[in-house]
Amino acid sequence: MEFLSVREFSAYPKKTREVLKKNGKIVLTNNGKPSMLVLDIAGKNFEVLLGTLNRAEALNTLEKIQMQSVRAGLNKMTLDDINAEIKASRQVKKTR
Repeated sequence: MEFLSVREFSAYPKKTREVLKKNGKIVLTNNGKPSMLVLDIAGKNFEVLLGTLNRAEALNTLEKIQMQSVRAGLNKMTLDDINAEIKASRQVKKTR
């Protein structure tokens, strides 16, 4: 995978197009850290690609939530604990 700085990306558009054509994707960096992903979508079904990217983003979000749950110890809750939390939450909503 090719890495380009944001400055190179904007200063050398021809190089950007050549790299995209060759590799299909470029990671843009800002101050040496990856910040954006540029994909070549020429000849691809845009809607299908967008759907795939949305699913990948959803999976990434799910993984973050799962990791937060593990850090908070929520992965150790029993079914009774979960049901108690649900019941308490429903009671709070009823009192509003």
